Amino acid sequence: MQQRERIKTKSNRRIKIMNLSKNVKIDQVLGYFAAGTTKRTSAILDMKGYEGVLFVAGLGTLIENGTVDVYPEQNTSDSTVGMAEQAGTAAYTVTAAAAALTYSCIIVDIYKPLERYIQCNVTPAVQNAVILGIVAIRYKGKMGPEAMTTPYPLKATMLVSPAEE
Repeated sequence: MQQRERIKTKSNRRIKIMNLSKNVKIDQVLGYFAAGTTKRTSAILDMKGYEGVLFVAGLGTLIENGTVDVYPEQNTSDSTVGMAEQAGTAAYTVTAAAAALTYSCIIVDIYKPLERYIQCNVTPAVQNAVILGIVAIRYKGKMGPEAMTTPYPLKATMLVSPAEE
């Protein structure tokens, strides 16, 4: 039998983790960009109190043999000046099968970044690519995630065993 993860509350009571949205911080950090080959950079995230962040870069139409590079950068200060690319990522070369897809994504997960501030970039090259945006999911917050505030997301709904309409 699979054991469910439990967390301690401030009153030292153990509770079951019921859903993801209550245990992570989710932000839309980059919006839509039409087909092109220009590097696009997300908003900067403050990782204070979090152990990691997972970036999901949504992609629309891709052209075969083009490349798409999704890579994070980090900095000790909340500034684009001095951002340094994190080692370990590589560009993806678009295959015929990927070019036939209407939409797809590339995921980069950074666990225990070495610096406090992180941003993510998407760079299509050789051929055009449609960028649908980047969602960042910060996880393992020391005190739990901050309350969701506008503008990201506009609304969050949790459904527990919902009935059909």
